[in-house]
Amino acid sequence: MDTSIALIVFSSIAVTSCVFLASYFLFIRKESKLQDLTLGLLFIAIALRILKSIFYYVLPEISPIGTALGFLGFALIGPLAFTYLSLNKNNHKTLKPILLLHVLFPVIGFVIILINSNFAYDMYLLANVSFATYLVISAITFISKPKENNLTQWHKALFYGLVALSAVLIYQLLGETISAYATGIALSSIVIYFLFFYALQSPSVVKKSSSKVIPEKMIRKITKAMEDDKIYYQPGITLAQFAEAIDAPNYLVSRATKKIYNKSFPEVINSFRIKAVRDKLSQPEFMNEKIEDLAYDVGFNTSSAFYNAFKKEVAMTPREYQTSIMTKN
Repeated sequence: MDTSIALIVFSSIAVTSCVFLASYFLFIRKESKLQDLTLGLLFIAIALRILKSIFYYVLPEISPIGTALGFLGFALIGPLAFTYLSLNKNNHKTLKPILLLHVLFPVIGFVIILINSNFAYDMYLLANVSFATYLVISAITFISKPKENNLTQWHKALFYGLVALSAVLIYQLLGETISAYATGIALSSIVIYFLFFYALQSPSVVKKSSSKVIPEKMIRKITKAMEDDKIYYQPGITLAQFAEAIDAPNYLVSRATKKIYNKSFPEVINSFRIKAVRDKLSQPEFMNEKIEDLAYDVGFNTSSAFYNAFKKEVAMTPREYQTSIMTKN
């Protein structure tokens, strides 16, 4: 009896962790709405499946609605995981209508179990096959090509966690004893705990909010120095020199610059310099000026540094840019 109570408490906390993660992705995290929605629904689906196992372990005569809801969650894990990984590629903002076809089997199975719970075992068996199939397809399509699909360590951890969950649920369904069923619940809970704690320590999942606020006065100082005083014209200016010029600590200037322009300090300096050169290249009076001279005028020390920065910023050489401007005019 003590073992059963411990298992129920252990697995119930795991389900609560799932709900916590789902709530975070659905209502708190504001990174990518569609991906967060999919991930939140994925953890709800996992929670439903594990919750069904807990209720069945405690009350073998579980109602058809409980069995059906457990199946619905189970059958949706594969499609939601596949959709989440597919949305991550190229950071898609919209859902392809064809993906909605993936919910047909979960919905049909849900209705069948509600009508006749005698089909529950067969539907759960099919759900296991479906889950495993989605994992194989995901492995071939996404996991085997992590760079092409912009996968992080979190995506890999989630995938391998789901692989472990699939194996556990297959074992649980095919096991013929109550001890095998209990083992399945415990192992499923361990998988959830793994995903929960991995998500908490993963910066790509749970964003750590900074308690340090950039003063508005500091922001005004930086924007004035950059945009009005054009301090970037000073050749070889460093973060330390800039910070000294506006009477501020280096670390605060670095953080504030990143917040304002979403770039590092050197990138901001080069970006303003390139913009100044582009403005001059678009004006007729500078048509016959040497491009290198224009670069030196705005603060670049070497022509190579200028050309590399320009190509990186504009995706074309200065001469190509000037030619494109002339063509348009």
